[in-house]
Amino acid sequence: MKLINILLISSLFCVMTGCSKMNNHHSQQSQAHDVAWYKQHQKILMQTLTQCSNNPAKYRNHPECINAQQAANDIVAGDPMPLPADMAHPKE
Repeated sequence: MKLINILLISSLFCVMTGCSKMNNHHSQQSQAHDVAWYKQHQKILMQTLTQCSNNPAKYRNHPECINAQQAANDIVAGDPMPLPADMAHPKE
């Protein structure tokens, strides 16, 4: 519950302070950040989610939006528990 509150407060803060445009932020990079990167850079994660949600028609299928959304989902849901060894590689 605390994490959800932090994410909501961070989103509000980002909107209130004004985020840089996604095109400007990502024009310096040739590839999208992966999910793990977003999990480690939560400030940029929140900025990216804000930009994506402000214009979903434009950014719905943008790799940055997809990866940022997945990172946010993983953070809120928590890391999945690994399967027991006998279930991870079932015998045929």
